[in-house]
Amino acid sequence: MIRMFEYDSKQAQSLSQVPVHQPSIIRVIYGEKSLLWQDESVLVGQGQLLLIPAGSHISFVNRPFLGRYRAVQLLLPHDLPQGILSSATDWRDPMPVQNISRAVDLAWNALLQSLTLSLADPVQLHYLAALLLSLPDKRSVNWLYGHTQRSVTQAALALMSVSPSASWQQEDIADKLHMSTASLRRKLALEDTSFRQLLVEVRLSHGLAMLQNSGEPLLQVALACGYQSAEKFSLRFKQQFGLTPAAYRRTL
Repeated sequence: MIRMFEYDSKQAQSLSQVPVHQPSIIRVIYGEKSLLWQDESVLVGQGQLLLIPAGSHISFVNRPFLGRYRAVQLLLPHDLPQGILSSATDWRDPMPVQNISRAVDLAWNALLQSLTLSLADPVQLHYLAALLLSLPDKRSVNWLYGHTQRSVTQAALALMSVSPSASWQQEDIADKLHMSTASLRRKLALEDTSFRQLLVEVRLSHGLAMLQNSGEPLLQVALACGYQSAEKFSLRFKQQFGLTPAAYRRTL
């Protein structure tokens, strides 16, 4: 359903090509986030939301204010909450940054409270609907949910995310999705991705979250992500995000 992640750092963080597999909303609490969006430089500061459609890969710098950066990210369901209708009148892309009005702030806090208290899914979706309806740019819901990943990609990501450390093979995913390996490969290619790309993204995204939220030794993080050595994990992490796990941890 809806998942919440918190990010903190004491130094500037620069990350490249971070995959976003679900529609997401990020609220910057302290500091600012700057990113390159469709060849434009975008700045997200305190009092603003960043909306990111599923399937995006974002490169950004998190900059602390007075020694602290903090943000909260909500990973949303792929489907719109019941009662939210996308308008067919305007599909132009808005800027991904939305200002936080009093109505947005109220809906955001209510949604976070429902997540913290682990309220029933229908209650959480009710507050998510209130948040989406409160966004000042009414095109935002169209845009946020108009770029959803197609079903095969979603299904493969859901399976692999349950156990990033598993020794996944294409045959495993194809079997669970009741199709041949050739069909899986073809359908993922039509969705502009591949089994290998998705597996790497799932594993490294899991590693990024572990580095942020745990003090586990690097080898344990690597093993939890399906890599047999800290060195190989570090190499793949740097290739994907542009810095080593050790360099990332030094910013926290």
